[in-house]
Amino acid sequence: MPTPESPRTAMIRCAAELIARKGVPGTSVGDVLAASGAARGSVYYHFPGGRAQLMDEAVRHAGEELGAELNVARRLPVHRSIAAIADIWRTRLVASDFEAGCPIGAGAQARATDPEAADAAEEVFLQWGHLLSARLREEDFDDRRAEDLADAILSSIQGAVVLCRARRSVQPLDRAVAHLRELAQRRTDPMSEAAVDEDLGGGTAQRPPLG
Repeated sequence: MPTPESPRTAMIRCAAELIARKGVPGTSVGDVLAASGAARGSVYYHFPGGRAQLMDEAVRHAGEELGAELNVARRLPVHRSIAAIADIWRTRLVASDFEAGCPIGAGAQARATDPEAADAAEEVFLQWGHLLSARLREEDFDDRRAEDLADAILSSIQGAVVLCRARRSVQPLDRAVAHLRELAQRRTDPMSEAAVDEDLGGGTAQRPPLG
């Protein structure tokens, strides 16, 4: 029989779910209490730092949950891994009828109003980048290529999630996966290094000046 969820855990989980839908600035303590069923007086009991601490811990909690799925997906061969990583967000988009995005991305965009949550998101993205680049090194990518492609995977999928929510379609995610697979394949081919640098913004020195 599963262990009952504690009020503190329920508040963190509900806060993470609300952040994915409404962003950090749009998620109030009242929203979290209503969603979790926790008593109002329990907020400062469990979170002495108040709302800021709750938002911080919610982003970190989401990072751990999504990171566990990412860690499983990244162990596949690269071309399958990219699709599996995208599926982590595809599942959430479809299940929520495109209402829920990435809570880590939402946290990262809250620097002006919620710097603690933004700091937490920054740390999560760094951890994810390290996970991906480490796996790419195992696939014989050199250090620079592994880091560049890890960033490309994270940024492309995060951007695709935003477009999916706007268009209420998974097509942007499908297109991102197709492009990333092509990019990953080309990065395994030493003859295509110049073309890869061009795609990742590293080939500007060879471009003729405009005007």
